[in-house]
Amino acid sequence: MTEKLFEDLQAIYPEMVEFRREMHMNPELSFQEVHTPKKIANYLRDLGLEVRTEVGGRGVVGKLQGEKPGKTIAFRADFDALPIQDQKNVDYKSTVDGAMHACGHDIHTASLLGAAKVLSQHKDKISGSIVFIHQFAEEQIPGGAISMIEDGCLDGVDEIYGAHVWTSIPLGTIGIIGDYAMLLVISSILKSLEKGDMGQNHMSPWIQSILRLKY
Repeated sequence: MTEKLFEDLQAIYPEMVEFRREMHMNPELSFQEVHTPKKIANYLRDLGLEVRTEVGGRGVVGKLQGEKPGKTIAFRADFDALPIQDQKNVDYKSTVDGAMHACGHDIHTASLLGAAKVLSQHKDKISGSIVFIHQFAEEQIPGGAISMIEDGCLDGVDEIYGAHVWTSIPLGTIGIIGDYAMLLVISSILKSLEKGDMGQNHMSPWIQSILRLKY
């Protein structure tokens, strides 16, 4: 079945590229996402998935129920853009002044939607269910993750997986880490604290909770 899934993904690759480029041309900043979550939700509904919108605020969650009993596995992607001016010269350049998808969230979204489409075509072979989590406002701390969790996006989920594009990894290669990843901002904060550059009074409860876990 794995080989068939890859074949089906390759077949819809042009569709994923089209979705990604359309999203790249129309970026929406953190907590300002309006059209993007609607487009995601409509795509998932067209696949016949059970869809929740406005999860935690602006999040979207789709659920694919397999035809056999089993665990619930979640996959997560983000869809907000960054406040950066797009200066490249390509057909799919951002049309929004001062905003662009500079961190790959358009690729994350298109990839996860493509996976949802292919997997939905094979639901008769799926044991358990698959949850597709589309997070808003990832680029800000604490962002949309906590509110989405509080709104139940992980309820009943046994395992969750996420991915991030990385330009230093060769094409066709997947990098896997068995620990935390993509925590540059938090690492910088912790290093500042170790040097005594910050005080508890200047930290949000979210950062303080991270510190309690670390120390």
